[in-house]
Amino acid sequence: MTKSARCFKIALVLALTTLSLSACGAASPSASPTPSQTSGVRGKAMFAGPFEAGSQPRPGVTVEVHQGDVHGTIVAKTVADPSGAFKVELPPGTYTLIEVSDGASPKTVTVKPGRYVTVTLTIIAR
Repeated sequence: MTKSARCFKIALVLALTTLSLSACGAASPSASPTPSQTSGVRGKAMFAGPFEAGSQPRPGVTVEVHQGDVHGTIVAKTVADPSGAFKVELPPGTYTLIEVSDGASPKTVTVKPGRYVTVTLTIIAR
């Protein structure tokens, strides 16, 4: 086999390989998977004292999530971060959130599919 024939075969193999690989990307685009839609509650845990103006973030407080009202089953617990923020993924439904402490007022919310409800939980010092 001559040198030019060998070069021709190599060029032909490379050309066919390139065509084969380019055909892989030419297929009709497939539908991308639908991103999962999450829902739940996000919010801030705050503290309002008799001697402070306004309320302050309450870091490290535990927030309980009850199904239905405050007497319902506890379905989740979370701890507020250093800025008092918290987030809980929940399926759609009605929930009551309460900070686990004295003086906390519960908040009842309705979570809808694919949405987060935003709440502020405040402990009022007495």
